[in-house]
Amino acid sequence: MAKFGEGDPRWIVTERQDGTNINGWHWEERNMMKWAKEKLETLLIGSDLAVPVAEGRATIVEMTKFEGDASVSTRKGGKKFGCFDLSFTLRWEARRETRADDLDDDDAVKGEIKVKEFCSTNDEDEYTFEVTTKDGSAEAKELFKSRVETSLKERGILLAKLRQFCDELKAQ
Repeated sequence: MAKFGEGDPRWIVTERQDGTNINGWHWEERNMMKWAKEKLETLLIGSDLAVPVAEGRATIVEMTKFEGDASVSTRKGGKKFGCFDLSFTLRWEARRETRADDLDDDDAVKGEIKVKEFCSTNDEDEYTFEVTTKDGSAEAKELFKSRVETSLKERGILLAKLRQFCDELKAQ
């Protein structure tokens, strides 16, 4: 053992420029925010919301806001834990199809779904969704808002896509 002040500089642990955890013998954590945003966009954009076909279609067209944290932690080089706490906003568009000869701009509705608490520690029934509408007639806006809300409450396609995201994050 060396005396105080004597020693080899290789014994001194310093921060690494590449951000690698030099103390990661038992625990490693990787930031997955970029992957999470890209994966959610891939899974969700273009998805039809479960709206009865006779009344029209509602489709997710864009993710307008994305924030929070997402990471994958590995314990002792083996078991992986996907951890996330995200909130994001999806823009959707819909068109009511009453009759082929009776389509006008009032039948087109736009809106947003705010996913406020999408978190790895929450159960699926604890996810928080807020649906808003704009453009279109009052009747069409109310129709699509209620249909989209019902789809979310009945655990439709959006929840299936969020479940798929959770599974794929854990596999990273």
